[in-house]
Amino acid sequence: MLYHYTPEQVRMLVRRAERQLEQAIEASGKEGDGAHLARGLQVAVHDTVVSLTRLFRDHVPGAADVATRIARAYAKGADARAGSPRLACVREIAGLVSEGRERFLAEPAEQAPDPARTLAPADPSKTNTAPPPRTCRA
Repeated sequence: MLYHYTPEQVRMLVRRAERQLEQAIEASGKEGDGAHLARGLQVAVHDTVVSLTRLFRDHVPGAADVATRIARAYAKGADARAGSPRLACVREIAGLVSEGRERFLAEPAEQAPDPARTLAPADPSKTNTAPPPRTCRA
Protein backbone atom coordinates (compact mmCIF):
# COMPACT_ATOMS: atom_id res chain seq x y z
CA MET A 1 0.00 0.00 0.00
CA LEU A 2 1.81 3.05 -1.27
CA TYR A 3 -0.75 5.71 -0.33
CA HIS A 4 -2.83 6.07 2.77
CA TYR A 5 -6.33 7.40 2.19
CA THR A 6 -8.86 8.55 4.74
CA PRO A 7 -12.29 6.87 4.64
CA GLU A 8 -13.75 10.05 3.13
CA GLN A 9 -11.16 9.99 0.34
CA VAL A 10 -11.86 6.33 -0.40
CA ARG A 11 -15.62 7.04 -0.58
CA MET A 12 -14.97 9.95 -2.93
CA LEU A 13 -12.69 7.87 -5.18
CA VAL A 14 -15.19 5.00 -5.36
CA ARG A 15 -18.06 7.38 -6.18
CA ARG A 16 -15.94 9.00 -8.90
CA ALA A 17 -15.09 5.61 -10.39
CA GLU A 18 -18.76 4.64 -10.32
CA ARG A 19 -19.60 7.79 -12.27
CA GLN A 20 -16.86 7.02 -14.81
CA LEU A 21 -18.27 3.54 -15.37
CA GLU A 22 -21.80 4.93 -15.78
CA GLN A 23 -20.58 7.52 -18.27
CA ALA A 24 -18.70 4.85 -20.22
CA ILE A 25 -21.83 2.71 -20.38
CA GLU A 26 -23.91 5.65 -21.64
CA ALA A 27 -21.33 6.71 -24.21
CA SER A 28 -20.86 3.16 -25.47
CA GLY A 29 -24.60 2.77 -25.87
CA LYS A 30 -24.66 5.87 -28.07
CA GLU A 31 -21.42 5.37 -30.03
CA GLY A 32 -20.85 1.64 -30.24
CA ASP A 33 -22.78 -1.39 -31.30
CA GLY A 34 -24.50 -1.70 -27.93
CA ALA A 35 -22.76 -4.95 -27.03
CA HIS A 36 -19.16 -3.84 -26.56
CA LEU A 37 -17.38 -0.95 -24.92
CA ALA A 38 -16.50 1.87 -27.33
CA ARG A 39 -12.85 1.86 -28.44
CA GLY A 40 -12.09 5.30 -27.05
CA LEU A 41 -13.20 4.31 -23.56
CA GLN A 42 -11.32 1.04 -23.16
CA VAL A 43 -8.21 2.49 -21.51
CA ALA A 44 -10.23 4.66 -19.14
CA VAL A 45 -12.42 1.73 -18.07
CA HIS A 46 -9.38 -0.51 -17.64
CA ASP A 47 -7.68 2.07 -15.42
CA THR A 48 -10.89 2.54 -13.44
CA VAL A 49 -11.30 -1.20 -12.85
CA VAL A 50 -7.67 -1.57 -11.77
CA SER A 51 -8.00 1.39 -9.40
CA LEU A 52 -11.23 0.03 -7.92
CA THR A 53 -9.65 -3.37 -7.38
CA ARG A 54 -6.71 -1.80 -5.57
CA LEU A 55 -8.92 0.51 -3.51
CA PHE A 56 -11.19 -2.27 -2.27
CA ARG A 57 -8.29 -4.66 -1.67
CA ASP A 58 -5.83 -2.26 0.00
CA HIS A 59 -7.88 0.51 1.58
CA VAL A 60 -11.23 -0.95 2.63
CA PRO A 61 -11.00 -3.39 5.54
CA GLY A 62 -12.77 -6.67 4.82
CA ALA A 63 -13.56 -5.83 1.19
CA ALA A 64 -10.99 -8.06 -0.53
CA ASP A 65 -13.82 -10.28 -1.78
CA VAL A 66 -15.34 -7.29 -3.61
CA ALA A 67 -11.98 -6.63 -5.27
CA THR A 68 -11.76 -10.28 -6.31
CA ARG A 69 -15.29 -10.27 -7.74
CA ILE A 70 -14.57 -7.08 -9.73
CA ALA A 71 -11.36 -8.54 -11.16
CA ARG A 72 -13.06 -11.83 -12.08
CA ALA A 73 -15.98 -10.07 -13.75
CA TYR A 74 -13.56 -7.94 -15.78
CA ALA A 75 -11.50 -10.97 -16.83
CA LYS A 76 -14.61 -12.95 -17.81
CA GLY A 77 -16.10 -10.04 -19.71
CA ALA A 78 -13.20 -9.54 -22.09
CA ASP A 79 -14.20 -10.55 -25.60
CA ALA A 80 -11.21 -11.97 -27.47
CA ARG A 81 -12.79 -11.42 -30.89
CA ALA A 82 -13.78 -7.81 -30.35
CA GLY A 83 -10.71 -6.94 -28.28
CA SER A 84 -12.79 -5.04 -25.76
CA PRO A 85 -14.93 -5.80 -22.73
CA ARG A 86 -18.62 -6.42 -23.24
CA LEU A 87 -21.00 -3.75 -22.05
CA ALA A 88 -22.78 -6.29 -19.84
CA CYS A 89 -19.46 -6.87 -18.07
CA VAL A 90 -19.05 -3.16 -17.35
CA ARG A 91 -22.64 -3.02 -16.07
CA GLU A 92 -21.93 -5.98 -13.78
CA ILE A 93 -18.79 -4.28 -12.46
CA ALA A 94 -20.75 -1.08 -11.82
CA GLY A 95 -23.27 -3.13 -9.84
CA LEU A 96 -20.52 -4.81 -7.81
CA VAL A 97 -18.95 -1.45 -7.03
CA SER A 98 -22.28 -0.03 -5.93
CA GLU A 99 -22.91 -3.07 -3.73
CA GLY A 100 -19.42 -2.85 -2.21
CA ARG A 101 -19.79 0.87 -1.55
CA GLU A 102 -23.12 0.39 0.19
CA ARG A 103 -21.83 -2.55 2.22
CA PHE A 104 -18.38 -1.32 3.27
CA LEU A 105 -18.35 2.44 2.72
CA ALA A 106 -21.64 3.58 4.19
CA GLU A 107 -21.83 7.28 4.92
CA PRO A 108 -21.48 8.07 8.62
CA ALA A 109 -24.74 9.20 10.17
CA GLU A 110 -25.21 12.89 10.58
CA GLN A 111 -24.24 13.72 14.11
CA ALA A 112 -25.79 16.50 16.13
CA PRO A 113 -23.26 19.10 17.26
CA ASP A 114 -21.90 18.61 20.75
CA PRO A 115 -23.54 21.25 22.99
CA ALA A 116 -20.40 21.52 25.13
CA ARG A 117 -18.37 22.50 22.07
CA THR A 118 -20.76 25.00 20.57
CA LEU A 119 -20.47 28.59 21.58
CA ALA A 120 -23.52 30.01 23.28
CA PRO A 121 -24.57 33.53 22.33
CA ALA A 122 -23.00 36.10 24.58
CA ASP A 123 -25.13 37.35 27.46
CA PRO A 124 -25.07 41.17 27.19
CA SER A 125 -25.38 41.57 30.98
CA LYS A 126 -22.14 39.63 31.48
CA THR A 127 -20.01 41.32 28.87
CA ASN A 128 -17.11 43.49 29.88
CA THR A 129 -17.87 47.08 28.88
CA ALA A 130 -14.72 48.56 30.39
CA PRO A 131 -12.34 50.25 27.96
CA PRO A 132 -9.24 48.31 26.98
CA PRO A 133 -6.20 48.82 29.22
CA ARG A 134 -3.76 51.52 28.20
CA THR A 135 -0.26 50.66 27.30
CA CYS A 136 2.64 52.50 28.87
CA ARG A 137 5.11 54.17 26.60
CA ALA A 138 8.48 55.07 27.90
